[in-house]
Amino acid sequence: MPHSKRPRILVIDDEPLIGSLIARVLGGGYDVVTVAQAQAGLNLLAAPDDFDLVLCDLMMPGLTGMDVHAALAAQHSPHVASMVFLTGGAFVGQAGQFLARVPNPCLEKPFLAEELRSAVRDALQVRPPAN
Repeated sequence: MPHSKRPRILVIDDEPLIGSLIARVLGGGYDVVTVAQAQAGLNLLAAPDDFDLVLCDLMMPGLTGMDVHAALAAQHSPHVASMVFLTGGAFVGQAGQFLARVPNPCLEKPFLAEELRSAVRDALQVRPPAN
């Protein structure tokens, strides 16, 4: 369960520098947890109300953001609706088809700090913070 009233955000990105950057940008208003492996993120998401939002890299080695989404959907996890994908612009092939069929927002890297803050605010309005 969350330790504070601030929304909790899980960042899943195989680039630790990206996770650190996101944590710095959002850290003032949110509790941010970062992991560099998709499986570690799935393990943390096992508790349905622990995170209010998931920022997930779309293309990672091993499990991709698409795999994370599919695993959460198979578990009927409420986190499926609270995912925002991060991408280096890979809107072709399987990734492009995936983004075209899911309603989740996608933020293209590199992004500005205000673009990240705005995407987080918008996504949190869709799903209210956990109690």
